[in-house]
Amino acid sequence: MTEIETKWYTLQAYAGYEKKVKLLIEEQLQLNNMKDLVEEIFIPTEEVTTKKKDKTRVQQVTYYPGYIFIRMKLTDALSHVLRSVPRVSGFIGSDQKNPKPVPEKEILGIRGQIKEGVKQQEIDSTYSVGQKVVVIEGPFADFNGVIDEVDPEHNKLTVLVSIFGRSTPLEVGFDKVRLQD
Repeated sequence: MTEIETKWYTLQAYAGYEKKVKLLIEEQLQLNNMKDLVEEIFIPTEEVTTKKKDKTRVQQVTYYPGYIFIRMKLTDALSHVLRSVPRVSGFIGSDQKNPKPVPEKEILGIRGQIKEGVKQQEIDSTYSVGQKVVVIEGPFADFNGVIDEVDPEHNKLTVLVSIFGRSTPLEVGFDKVRLQD
């Protein structure tokens, strides 16, 4: 019998449950004596610091919500165990019986992005309190305003616009405004 080499595969899980699913996978591997078939379970996340009204918050931001990368020796039995884990939809690529492996260079690229802090840079460079913006969509299109709050977790801004001479807070998505020239 030939030795199966380890390759990276992608499991799809319910978004927001990646860590829970990882724990359930580890538990199932232990119960089914399959720990030796899995080399690594990788959920690409980055620690991101956000500031909101003088409060600093550190949180883990997931690069690919709902996806878990697993380096393993894929067998039919292991495939069945992984697909039967609660909150797992199945494998990504080809079909469920023969999932397509993820090239090693793609995993290395993701690890490189995490090391560089790509998500932190996205959040830091997009919008900040005090910037002037123009609302480009919705009932307040073409209104000018000033960013009062940034909520990167939900991709929303609170913009103060002048309506009938009064400053009024307006909650809008990142995609509904543009920076004023």
